[in-house]
Amino acid sequence: MGFLERLEQTAYAQWILTSAVGWPLMLSLHALGLAIIVGVVFSLNLRMYGFFRVLPYTSLRGLMGIGWIGIILNIFTGVSVFLTRPVGYMASNPFRVKILCIVLGIVVLVYTRKMLAREAASWDASGAAPPIATWLATASLFFWIVAVVSGRLIAYIDYS
Repeated sequence: MGFLERLEQTAYAQWILTSAVGWPLMLSLHALGLAIIVGVVFSLNLRMYGFFRVLPYTSLRGLMGIGWIGIILNIFTGVSVFLTRPVGYMASNPFRVKILCIVLGIVVLVYTRKMLAREAASWDASGAAPPIATWLATASLFFWIVAVVSGRLIAYIDYS
């Protein structure tokens, strides 16, 4: 029995699959985490596109902290759901696309956070973000939208 098959047989994975609470709890918390991160990311990216001008860029760093709560929640619940069928998920193209886009979305978010920490005050003073902000917002929106859509496709595209 391989490593992934052993993960599937753990008591925790079996609890998620067989209990009346495990699966609904993990999916509900995963949806909550998704709403948090996507809400934060979309708000941040729309501001970088020039919307919501009343929000100073310096205040967005605090909003990003809330986004990390969603990411942490989704990592926990995502790994928990993954443990129930790791072999199947690893064979799923939508799953692999989702994971890739999440990783890339987090990389863009980290870079954006660092850039905001350095330059938000100057963006506020000038009244506009530089073109790199638009590129980061576009990449971020692309990665998170593809992650959400491919995540939904996992349930509908056979990977057995």
